[in-house]
Amino acid sequence: MNNIFQILSVTKKEFTDALRNKVFLTFLFFLLGLTVISIYVGSLDFQGKVFAYQTAYQQLIHQGQSIENLVKPEFFPLQLLRGSIEYLEIIGAVLAIALGYLTVAKEKGNHTLQLVLTRPIKKSHFFLGKLFGNALIILSVTAAVFTSIVIIITFIGGVQLLNSEIVKVATSLIYSAIYLYIFFLLSTLITLLIRSLPNALIISFVFWILFVLIVPQIGDTMDTDNQVPGGFFNAIHVSNTQSKIILQQFSGYETARNAIEEVSITKHYERLVFALLGIKNSYNNRSVSFILKDKLIESLWLTSSLLILIVTTLYTFTKKRLIWKE
Repeated sequence: MNNIFQILSVTKKEFTDALRNKVFLTFLFFLLGLTVISIYVGSLDFQGKVFAYQTAYQQLIHQGQSIENLVKPEFFPLQLLRGSIEYLEIIGAVLAIALGYLTVAKEKGNHTLQLVLTRPIKKSHFFLGKLFGNALIILSVTAAVFTSIVIIITFIGGVQLLNSEIVKVATSLIYSAIYLYIFFLLSTLITLLIRSLPNALIISFVFWILFVLIVPQIGDTMDTDNQVPGGFFNAIHVSNTQSKIILQQFSGYETARNAIEEVSITKHYERLVFALLGIKNSYNNRSVSFILKDKLIESLWLTSSLLILIVTTLYTFTKKRLIWKE
């Protein structure tokens, strides 16, 4: 019981320290602000499409013409979350890296770890408290983002989400927290291993640039279907079956492109969450269980990366004494 109390005490301190950190709060409010703007703009865009449809409908009725060829705009409200997810991928990852760096830097830079460990607390308990505290912070950040999304869609967009859609949002929240925590752990591990704090921060952001910006962009650029808005094959009216037959003729190219994308944890996260939210149209009206089964590889990538980093980071902190020498 005493061990649990020690871990919870460190967890509470880590959480309250983050709430008092101006850099953390600035990034958080910036992220929330961009989320609100992206959802609001998306809602206005759809309302414009609905207005155009209603205007055309009324004109055709007034002129006595047929409305059979008038296409009614489909609305999948969770697709409005695309901008928010992209902000989480980029800005959220920066926030997580900053948290990971500060978690170690404030102890390592001020030489406070040795003082803390003179008290009756194990290194493993102390660091577990730090991990739990930051896990709570990241979960709170993602919960705040997704709660804001639901409120805006419901009260500003005027759309009542279905129970199945709320489940998809909640599932996306969990995987978003896992994604951000991976970057937190990566930054924490790098800061533990690198003696120079500035170098540790630089290396952490090099990984961020590589995994979040460069590799996904290379994969998207190499994807022929991404070169035209709405998809190249869709623009030339080629069915999914026909497009697969065509891509089989370029199997080597597709294998190389997929191999590049597999390196990025961001791409795995994006594939999974985009499917859950129906941003990829083929997954609309599909159940969460179906999507998770179809995207099992992405889910395994995220969860296995999380577990490996937790074990590696905890081992590094508790066993590698040289990291604290200056």
